Amino acid sequence: MSSIKVSVLIPACNEEAVIHIPIKRCFEAFQQYSIAGEVVIMDSSTDNTPIIAKELGCKVVTIPKLGIGKAYVEGIHHVSGQYIVMGDADGTYDFMEMNNFVDLLDSGYDFVMGTRLQGHIKKGAMPWSHRFIGTPLLTYFINLFYNTSISDCNSGLRAITKDAYEQIQLQSFGWEYASEMILKAARIGLKITETPVSLSPDQHNRTPHLNPWLAGWTNLRTIFLLACDKLFFKIGLPLYVLGSCITLSLYFGPFTVYGYTFGMFYMFFGLILAILGLQLLLSALFVKKGTFLNQFQNNSFFNPKKIILSFEKALVVCISLGGISLLIFAAIFLDWTAIHTITIDHIKQALLGLYLLINSSHIFLYAVITHLFSLNSSH
Repeated sequence: MSSIKVSVLIPACNEEAVIHIPIKRCFEAFQQYSIAGEVVIMDSSTDNTPIIAKELGCKVVTIPKLGIGKAYVEGIHHVSGQYIVMGDADGTYDFMEMNNFVDLLDSGYDFVMGTRLQGHIKKGAMPWSHRFIGTPLLTYFINLFYNTSISDCNSGLRAITKDAYEQIQLQSFGWEYASEMILKAARIGLKITETPVSLSPDQHNRTPHLNPWLAGWTNLRTIFLLACDKLFFKIGLPLYVLGSCITLSLYFGPFTVYGYTFGMFYMFFGLILAILGLQLLLSALFVKKGTFLNQFQNNSFFNPKKIILSFEKALVVCISLGGISLLIFAAIFLDWTAIHTITIDHIKQALLGLYLLINSSHIFLYAVITHLFSLNSSH
């Protein structure tokens, strides 16, 4: 077994009836697997939980009751091990299984998730709605947005190196910490894997602290916020390309394909798609460059630093596209003053001019804002 010190980090709040279960299993694991370890209890209890924990040999840190995520946020400052095993205080997870996590960290992984869905879930340990709907759905979204291959995003038993934990910069105070850890680990390219774990039902008539609906919503919200730049980009790029192709090609239309005629209405529809796609693309770039997400870059995903468009170059492109669009509108106006009629061709020309003008204004907007971002980051 690894000679690296292991810190077991356990948040606790009024768990005096069950706190002895995970603590004893931790020390049994230390002894059986020859692990140099410590147990750190992040406690916000009003009962005898901290007294019991100290008597059993744990390091107890008293913190305000602000949520399980907050306990893990503060916990990084109180552990001395290079490996951190994270788990619940309710006795539902078996800390004797920590050897599997330690072995995987030893083999080079940065972050190891426990998976209940591929492990052993004892009768009554997990409601069917959590097992077959909530957890699989949240896990699906995480895997979809970040190409991970985990099976259980909500497992409360996990392990991570201290270095990786510091890189993640955990911020969530509530149950959403579970998703935040995975998404940030994926964004910065940490090596992630999982190992089966067992799950037992609550003991001694313990009432769970978890509000499943609130936990589900906060996790879903966190998944979206931490993946919104990638989501905007993946949706925005095809919309912009498709919309642009439709708009520009139908300027030379209409075209009839298999008996269906594609004319001005579809050109207008293409313009809408192009505008929506452009808005999403710019939103993705601004979010990634102007928020804390720029600290969690993923090399497999677009990097705004690679999109080189100086303020001066953007100004040239903006003036060129804007000038062409104004010439188109001027030509339409002059033609109208001559014949006093707006034709289908005029409307198509106006749509093309609008397309160029919108691209011009958005390129200028991107250049101005990103230039201000760069000035801010240089100080």
